[in-house]
Amino acid sequence: MRRPADTRLGILLVLLVLAVNILSVSSRLGFVHKAKQVKESDHWRYIHMSRGEQGNRALQQEPPYCFRLAVPAAARGLVRLGLSENAAFYLLTNAVLFGFLLLLWVHLRDLGFSMPLRVTGLLLAGFTQGAVRWALYQYWMTDPAGVFLVMLAFHLAERGRRGALLATSVVAAFVRETYVLVYPYLLLRDLRTGRGPARAVARTLAIAAIPFAILVTVRLVVKSSGPDSFGEAIVENIGFRWRHVLENQPYQLTVGSFGVLFPLALLFPRRVPGLVRRHFDRAFFVLSVYLSLSISNNTERPLAYALPVVVPAALLGLRSFLAETRLPQPPVLAVVVALQVLFWWGQRWAESGMSIYQPVNWTTVAAMASAWVGAQLLLLRARRQSSRISPVVSR
Repeated sequence: MRRPADTRLGILLVLLVLAVNILSVSSRLGFVHKAKQVKESDHWRYIHMSRGEQGNRALQQEPPYCFRLAVPAAARGLVRLGLSENAAFYLLTNAVLFGFLLLLWVHLRDLGFSMPLRVTGLLLAGFTQGAVRWALYQYWMTDPAGVFLVMLAFHLAERGRRGALLATSVVAAFVRETYVLVYPYLLLRDLRTGRGPARAVARTLAIAAIPFAILVTVRLVVKSSGPDSFGEAIVENIGFRWRHVLENQPYQLTVGSFGVLFPLALLFPRRVPGLVRRHFDRAFFVLSVYLSLSISNNTERPLAYALPVVVPAALLGLRSFLAETRLPQPPVLAVVVALQVLFWWGQRWAESGMSIYQPVNWTTVAAMASAWVGAQLLLLRARRQSSRISPVVSR
C-alpha cells in the first residue's frame, strides 16, 4: 500500500478507536461532561490555571501542577476564541490523542511491521485505558499532551529529524516534566547506533540544554505555594506501594495497565535478555517510566508513557509467535484484540479512587495467563514438529 493510502487508513482507524472510547465515556457521563462528574481532583488545578485572574489562587500555585503551563494556556486561548472552558480542554485532549495514535501507526510502519500487525498494535494501544479512555474521562489533564510529545520524540528520533526534535523538546518543557525521560533514551540511542560517547553526549546536550533551562526558569519564575519536594514524594509513594504490594500492585504494574501487551512482550522469555542488550536504549526508557512511579501514586496514566516501546515489543513477540507456529494470522490477531477489549471492558474508571486503587480483575488475570500458557504450548508443539521434520529433510 502506498504511503498516502496507508496514512488514510491509519486516520480512519484512529478515528474509530477514539469514537469507541468517546462513546464508552459519554454513555456514562454525557458528551463533554463536567469536571464535577469526575471522581478525581487533579484536573481542578489545570482548570483554575486556565482561568487566570478569575481562578482559585491556591489551586493555581500548587506544585508541581503550577509549572505545567502550556495546556491551561492553550485552553485559555481557545476560550478567548469563543469556546466554552470544557470544550476547549476536550478539543485539546482529542487532538493530542489523535496525534499520539496516528504517530504510533506511522512509527510502527517505520519499524517495519506489516499492515495486519500495525492494525493490531494500534487497536491494542487504543484499548489501553491509561492512554486513551482515562484521558477522555479526566480530559483537563496534561498527560495526553505529554504522551503525544513523547511519541513524537520517538518518531522524530527514528527519522533523524533533530531540528524538529529540539522544537518538540522546547514545547514539552512547558507541558510536563515527564518528557525528561526522553533525553537518556536519545543518549543511549546514539550510543547504540555507533556514535562515540563524546559525540553522543554532545548531541544530547544540543537537544536538552534549552528545554532544561526552560524547566529551571519556569520553576524560578512561577509562584508556587511551596517547594516541589521529590524526596518526600518518593518516600510517600514507595511507602504507599509497599503497603499495597499484596493487594493490587502486581496487577497494576503488569496486565492491569497494559492488558495483553504485557504477556505478548514476554512470549519468549529466554529472548528478553538478548533483546535488552540489543535495544538497551528502549529498555532503559521503559525502566525509567517504571521508576517515575516512585513519585506518583497513579499507575495506569504514568505507564502510558512507555507505550512507544511496549507496543513494538509486544508486536515483535506476536510476529515471532506467528512465524514459529505458522498459525493463520487473522484468527490469532482477532484473539489478541479480543483479549485487549476484555481487559479494557473490565477496567473500572468512573468511581472514586480508581486512578490509585484499581482493583484486581481476576477475569482479566485468568484470560491473560491462560492465553500466555496456551501460546507456550502451541510454540512447544511447533518446535517438536519442526524437530521431527528436520532429520527427514537432512537425509
